[in-house]
Parts: sequence; C-alpha cells; structure tokens
Amino acid sequence: MSCIYKAVLLPLLLFSAPAGAQDSLATHIAYDLTTEAAVGTGDHTAFLLTANRHHALSTRANTAYLRAAVSAEHQLNRHFRLSGVVDAIGSLHADHKTYLQQCYARLWYEPFFLEAGISEPKPVLRHEELSSGSFILGTNAKPVPQVRIGMSDFWTVPLLDGWIQINLGAGYGRLLDSDYREERFSESPGVNAVYATGICYHQKHLFFRTNPTKRVFAIVGMEHVVHFGGTGYSYAGGVLTGKEKPSGLKAFANVFLPFGDGNYYKDNSMEDWIYGNHIGMMTVQIGWNITQDKLLQAYVDNPFEDGSGIRKGNGYDGLWGLQYTNKAAGPQPVRGVVAEYLQTTNQCGPLHWDKRDYPEPVKSQITDYVTGNDNYYNHSFYDNYTHYGMTPGNPLVTSPIYNKDGYTAFRDNRIKAWHLGFDGEITSRLSYLVKGSYREGWGTYDAPLPSKHHSFDALLQGTFRTGGWQFSAAYAFDRGNIVGDCSTFNIKIGYHGTIL
Repeated sequence: MSCIYKAVLLPLLLFSAPAGAQDSLATHIAYDLTTEAAVGTGDHTAFLLTANRHHALSTRANTAYLRAAVSAEHQLNRHFRLSGVVDAIGSLHADHKTYLQQCYARLWYEPFFLEAGISEPKPVLRHEELSSGSFILGTNAKPVPQVRIGMSDFWTVPLLDGWIQINLGAGYGRLLDSDYREERFSESPGVNAVYATGICYHQKHLFFRTNPTKRVFAIVGMEHVVHFGGTGYSYAGGVLTGKEKPSGLKAFANVFLPFGDGNYYKDNSMEDWIYGNHIGMMTVQIGWNITQDKLLQAYVDNPFEDGSGIRKGNGYDGLWGLQYTNKAAGPQPVRGVVAEYLQTTNQCGPLHWDKRDYPEPVKSQITDYVTGNDNYYNHSFYDNYTHYGMTPGNPLVTSPIYNKDGYTAFRDNRIKAWHLGFDGEITSRLSYLVKGSYREGWGTYDAPLPSKHHSFDALLQGTFRTGGWQFSAAYAFDRGNIVGDCSTFNIKIGYHGTIL
C-alpha cells in the first residue's frame, strides 16, 4: 500500500503539475467507508448476494466486513492525468480476514490508460448489476494484480467518418492464491489429481462497434485469458508423481498468440499441449435504438478453449441475452432489464482424441483426430480457471469454493441456466434491484452426476441514497441441491466523502 501510494502517486501529485493547475484544485482526494453484514440459514451466503461482486462478501454463511478506500486523481496537464486507489477489507467469518482488495496507480490519456496494481475490473459489454456475468473477464472473483493497458470506453477510429469504434485492452500479472491452492489440495489429496502454484496470468480483449447513434448498430469481438508459468504438481493415489515448471520469458510471447508448433510445451511426448490454460469468448451483439432514450440489444457470447470452440463446434453453447436500457433522466420505474440463457452442455462433444498424445503403435494405427470434451474452466495442468476458488467467469457454473470435500476443479460445468434481472427507481433517492436464476447441471463428461442437479436463486434489494450516504437492504434465497437451501438477509451502509 505505502509502496505504490508514496513512491508513485504522491510525488507526481506534488511536483508534476504547474502552479496554476494546483491553484485550480486539479488534485482531488476522496474516501469511501462501507460495512456489510449477511445473516441467515444454510451453509452459504445466498448465491446472488456474492455472485459478480469481486468476492468482497464471503460465500460463508453469517459473515460481515468493514471496507475503507482512499482514491486520488491529479490532472498532470491538458492531456494526462494520474489516479490511484488503496482499498482494504477486514472480514468476519470469511476465508480472508484482512486484505487489499485494490491498490493501483493509473496514468490516463483519455480514453487510454496504463495501470499497475490490483483493481476491480469493469465488464466492457455485460451489465454489471443485471447480467448473470461475462463468461471470461467477469467480476465474480477477487481481482488479479497485473500491469495492463486499456480503454475506459469505445474510441472512434479517425478518418472513418465516425462509423467504427474500438475498445481494447491487455495485461500480464500473477495470481495471488498459491497458498490457498496448496492448502485446499492438502485438505483432500485423495480427490484431487493436480494443482499449480505461482501461476502467471495474461488477458486481452478487442471489440469493434459501429456508430451507436444510428438506429441499428453492431458489436463484434473477442476476450482471451491464459494461465501459464508457475509450478504444477500431479498426484496418483495421494502420492506425488510429477513436478514441472513450464516457465521462461518465451512463454510470455507464446501465450499472446498461441499458434504454431513452437507453442507446444513438450514435443513428441504424452505431455503435448499448448502453453498455458487458454479460455476465451467471441461475441456478436446487435443494438436497436428504439428512441433516443430507449435501447434494446441482443447478443450471444460463444466460449472456446481451443480451435473446436472457435469454429463453433460447440452447438448452442454460449450466453444468449436480451438487454433493455432506459437512459431517460429522472426516476424511471424500469431502468433496465436483462434476460439470458446460458448453455455449456455441448463442449464440442464428449470425446477428445489427439494421436499426438499417444506413442507408437497406437499413433500410427488410429489416425483420426477428434476435438471435444473441452471441459470448460478445468485444465489438466493448471487445474481450474479460478482465483481463490471463485471463477472470474460466469458464476452460474458453480465454483470449486462450494465443493465441500475440498475438490479443487469444477464438478458441474455442463449446465443450462435461465436468468432475469431488472432495476429501476421509485423516487430520486430510492431504487430497487430484482434478480433470479434457475440452473440445471449434469456434472462433467468425465464424471457425470448420478442425477441432474438444480437450483433456483433469487434476490430482492432496495437502496436509499441521501448526500454521501447509501443504505441498502436485501433478501436472497437458494432452493435446490447445487449450493443447498440458503436464506440470507443483508444490510449494507456506505459513505462517500471528499478530502480535497
């Protein structure tokens, strides 16, 4: 905290701007204080109170936290500004008692930025409050420390008469959960096969949008995330059978563009796999401006873990959605509505056969090549796509943190789910939020469930704002055998103030 704030932020605040800029209060410092408590029945805090909230509120039942954040922003000159945040949480009855949720410095050249540290990501396309969540770069897990470049919004490409806009970003970082992964594995070694520590992280996205002021516009693009590097451990019958470390500077380039034979971890062996745990999403989105203030959008996000998913060999797998947005000024009884259908059952078929994975004479006798069993969010070396047990992707694919026996991979990644969310304002100070999801799960192709799992999850929340204060109260419940029967009452109080 002190390292980033004092060594990076404060010197620039004091010495970078001319005297006239400081006299005009080009420096702004604010603070936020928040407390939240969740109490109820069941083994967990109700699902929709914790989903897509950066894992700030614990999944454990009967939990609470205190949160304090200081943010600073300074206009360096006409084009550049510097901002930073230090954000700490202290929790009760949680996996993490005290930790930094955010701590970063960010240099802006609108709308572009360069950032170093830990920051809570914002979804580029999906509605942060109403959607079930982005499939890849979502808001469900604790943020990952990284150095990244990006854009705060879509940027209009010059010389094209305003017809094409882009939004892009990329970053490299490292997961912080090595101790957590090691501890979870050691608690139940008999049900785990692999785990990894010291995992490096790479993410990027690129979206194109046509002119959004026209009656009809379109968005197309892709998100891509990779886990790479680190040290992998493999076990059989609770006995360590392998320890490998696929690292080196070359890996940073290989994971950025994972194509070609040079990207294989090992050649001509049974460990023949592309560097890293790759997972991505391609999207197509159509928008219709019904009126100047009312917008309707339809979209499909197609997940992929390799070429078979990119070729859309996974059938109807994906997040299919409709989003209505009311941008009119003043209180609106219905501000937004999101309806979504999530399917992950196909995964390009139940079989994966690559002759390169097998020695002679099998390799020469069976020459067919079948790419399936993508096993979303799981991996044979890096184990899972999680950070501290929660997937950064769509939370409707139940995260390993809910596995009671300590199993660290996803047990139920073949699901169908229906989700609805809507919000609005009753008065200028009083707003509401309602969300509900129903999901069914069949396990994985390698380990199908004996019988279909299901869960219905719902949330009703009201928020009152006055001055710098914000008060919210919520009730949420789960019914079914995925996270169990849980009922939770939630109260949250926050205050936003300014120092300068």
